[in-house]
Amino acid sequence: MSVQNTSKLVSDNAETAFLSARVPVPLKNRFKALAAERGAKVQDLLQQIVQNYVDDQSAGPLAATDVIARLRGVRGDLEGQGIGHLYLFGSLARGEAQAGSDIDLSYEPKEGAQLSLFDLARLREVLEVALEMPGRVDLAPRARLAPHVAEAAANDELRIF
Repeated sequence: MSVQNTSKLVSDNAETAFLSARVPVPLKNRFKALAAERGAKVQDLLQQIVQNYVDDQSAGPLAATDVIARLRGVRGDLEGQGIGHLYLFGSLARGEAQAGSDIDLSYEPKEGAQLSLFDLARLREVLEVALEMPGRVDLAPRARLAPHVAEAAANDELRIF
C-alpha cells in the first residue's frame, strides 16, 4: 500500500468527516508504530486504507474472460518460467465471484520442470501484476490439489493455455 500521496488527499478535500472505530489497545498501538516506521501520519494511513477498501469493493470482480485474456498476454513469461498449462477454477470460473474474491489458478509444469518455492513466488508475482490484484492470486500445482478441491475444480475449471 502506498502512503506517499495521502497528505494530498486530506488537503485536497476541504470537506472531511470523522470516522471512528473501536479496536483493541494492542492493535491500536501496533498500528501507530507501523505508521511511525513508515514516516506516515496515522490519519493519512487510515484514509488511504479506507480509500483502497472502498475502491476495491466498488470495482467489482474481474470477469473470467478478462482474467483469461490478461494471463494469455503473459503466457510467454509463464512458459519461460516452467508453466506448461494454466487453469482458472473456483468462484470466478463459475461466474459467482464477488468483489474481493481471490483468483484460483492451478498449473501443470512443463515436462521436466522443477519449480522451487522461489520460482512459485516469482510466478505468483507475475500473475498478480498481470491481473493487477496483489495478494489475491492462489496458485497451486494441479496434481497436488486436495481431493475435494480437485473434484470441485474438475467441474468448473477453464483452461487458460
